[in-house]
Amino acid sequence: MNKKYTTLLLLLSLLVQTNYIFAKDIPTTTLHKIDILNIGSIAYPQALEERSDIPFKILVDEEFRKLMSDSIDYEKFRPTLIFFEKGFVAPQFPGKKISFGYISVTALSGTYRFPKEMSDIQKAKIESNIKQDVDTNLVGTQFLVKKWNPFEFKNINGLVAIQYSYEQTLRGKDQTNIITTNLYDSDVQLQIVLSAPKKEYKKWLAYYNQMIRTFNRKVNIADIATFEYPTEIQDRKDIPFRHLVDNEFKKILGDSVNYEQFRPGLLFLDRDFAIADTTNVPAFGSLSFNVLPEYKKRTLSKDSIKVDVLESNIKLNVQQNIDSTDYRINKWGEFKVVELGGVPAIQYSYEQQLREEQTSEVHSTYIFDKPAQIQISMSSPINTLPDWKNRYDKILESYQRLVNIPNVGTMYYPLHLEERSDIPFEVLVDKESKKKLGDSIDYERFRPTLLFLKDDFNQNDSTQLKSFSSITINVQEGDFSKLSYPDSISLSTIEFEIKASVERNLKNTGYSLTGWDSFNSCVVKGSRIISYSYTQQLSGTEPKHMCITYFYTPTKQMQVTLTSSESEYSFWKTEYDRMVDSFRLSGWR
Repeated sequence: MNKKYTTLLLLLSLLVQTNYIFAKDIPTTTLHKIDILNIGSIAYPQALEERSDIPFKILVDEEFRKLMSDSIDYEKFRPTLIFFEKGFVAPQFPGKKISFGYISVTALSGTYRFPKEMSDIQKAKIESNIKQDVDTNLVGTQFLVKKWNPFEFKNINGLVAIQYSYEQTLRGKDQTNIITTNLYDSDVQLQIVLSAPKKEYKKWLAYYNQMIRTFNRKVNIADIATFEYPTEIQDRKDIPFRHLVDNEFKKILGDSVNYEQFRPGLLFLDRDFAIADTTNVPAFGSLSFNVLPEYKKRTLSKDSIKVDVLESNIKLNVQQNIDSTDYRINKWGEFKVVELGGVPAIQYSYEQQLREEQTSEVHSTYIFDKPAQIQISMSSPINTLPDWKNRYDKILESYQRLVNIPNVGTMYYPLHLEERSDIPFEVLVDKESKKKLGDSIDYERFRPTLLFLKDDFNQNDSTQLKSFSSITINVQEGDFSKLSYPDSISLSTIEFEIKASVERNLKNTGYSLTGWDSFNSCVVKGSRIISYSYTQQLSGTEPKHMCITYFYTPTKQMQVTLTSSESEYSFWKTEYDRMVDSFRLSGWR
């Protein structure tokens, strides 16, 4: 634990400057949500904004910069998220020292275990370690901890939380107040830090207190969807499924059966759920996820779902499952077809009862996505139903469809687009390209890995085929080690070569390059990114915008390309940016 604390505190003690920015009264109701990598989300007040665009080096106090070598990569110390007030102007580097307030969020993966009740000795040891690490990280600077406030060991939304704060000065003045909250899940530590000058601390603390209780976890379902869930519940693989099966069904299944074969893909219970007597487990609430692979060429429409057929089949299956037990169905709720994230889903519910014991309710949603069906079910006795129903509804609201890029990663699936591998690629190739390629060529060899068109695109409509916009994703394997490291090739050289290549390719067509619009390179979420955009035009036609983003790892290149007419560009560029910004490399949290 000592090593982890040292790492985190080093990251966050680098940001000890403060800025005297005055703002209006803080709204306490409007919060905006932002992802924390792949692990979850946090909400923040509308007076703040996340500023990953600011180079981290210029945010680090000169007291710490003088301890670092000139060649150090400051970006590796960047928190996962860092928030400033709206309108914040970053300092110039090098330049006159200024000070500024901030809230940072840092996520670490690991294994974290705490006893249900920590002893005073355990608390004292943790407190001592943290204080020692803070003091160690200030060695060599003129910063000094003036005062420590009492440590708090608490529970925040089901998670173990350690909160501590202290006052810090520079050369005996310029007092800064720093407060840190560490939230611990079994596999993640989230550290939320506020640093503000004494005279601004009350304002910043109001921002901070709105944020620390908004952390939700996120679960990835087979790389086709994500859902958020509250931290009060947890997937409980630690409990043998046999202990969770109702005694009525154990009578039917017997003792020799392997009960784990019936376990759902994910089974969420209360985080503190415990079983005292495995032979007599009281009724409890739960929420489960299952995935049934079921590939379809096209995304189903809401109107294609035959609700009467599904209702009949579901009722029959439920009744058959309880026929040999003392359970009975008291009533069925409404069967309805809804649309979630651009795909259809059926929802239903029923109330059941075991003999004369208290009733329970089951609520289920089946989402009919293109590659699979996602089944989400919630069951709860009546006395805990409001809490579980609220969790179930919020989890469904958080549904985010994903694009699965095989062996590479995932992206946000645009709401009004559809991946169209079903269309012969030759049909989609424009006439200028066909002039270059000829008639005898196998066009399928040029098909991108994934191709997105508007969800109402009709390849049999000659008017639509004449001019349409698209987003394509291409994956290539090879040795990309030089391009995957920022300093291996100069950016000016890369831009020059890319632009020259674009110009050469256009010479063989009727298009002319009418604008070289942008070029950028950065390292984000484990990948080197190179992006550029330009405008091309055929004589007598409207301009066509091209946006290309390359993601590089040492062994892979992924190219995401937007091709859009001028008239549709605002719509398509928004969808394209969301896809690119949402990319997550496989295995990268």
